[in-house]
Amino acid sequence: MISLQDFKPAREFARSYGVKALIYGAAGTGKTPILNTAPRPVLLACETGLLSMRNSNIPTFQALDVSKIKEFFDWLEKSSEAKNFDTIGVDSSSQLAEIFLTDAKKRIKHGLQQYGEMAEESMKLFTKLYFMREKHIYLIAKEEIKNLNGTSFRRPYWAGNVLPIEVPHQYDAILHLAKANVPGAQGEVLAFRCSQSYDVLARDRTGQLSEFEYPDFSCIVRKAMQ
Repeated sequence: MISLQDFKPAREFARSYGVKALIYGAAGTGKTPILNTAPRPVLLACETGLLSMRNSNIPTFQALDVSKIKEFFDWLEKSSEAKNFDTIGVDSSSQLAEIFLTDAKKRIKHGLQQYGEMAEESMKLFTKLYFMREKHIYLIAKEEIKNLNGTSFRRPYWAGNVLPIEVPHQYDAILHLAKANVPGAQGEVLAFRCSQSYDVLARDRTGQLSEFEYPDFSCIVRKAMQ
């Protein structure tokens, strides 16, 4: 039988899980380099093109196949070394899903089953990141522009029909990176959009972020954890 002594203030649970952010934007906007501003980051790189990180010292593990991806997550869960990092970056979650899809196509003939396995295996890892205690998550995705009722709508991209619904639904912060007219700034500047507009998917469930935030992830973490 539980008693009131087993209860804790809700804020303690919220703060113990960190900030779980989904980052997306057009190619070349600088999504990956912004990880340099995160608290004690480590990076899982599922893509070969890391030229934008040529001046970065962030510890990076390159995983271009399923076995390497699983090796990274095994290290993340079981190694004491992982305790040295506060932020887990993934570049990119879209490519991670593509790697699982390529692997499924080698073993499965039916197209729907291929996409089903890809979604299931990818979602296991994204969910694992989301529920990881005492870790901030910087999950990068590619950008997709969909035509909805005659309007171009920007949203994160993953192959198939499952992940574009399930991943955004899960993550508390969906941040769209692009140049924008930020109040108080002179002209367009690079910024995260943190609240949804008619043409951009974005979200801030913490209620602590402004409509636009400068691309400094440590600053976003501080505000979101207030």
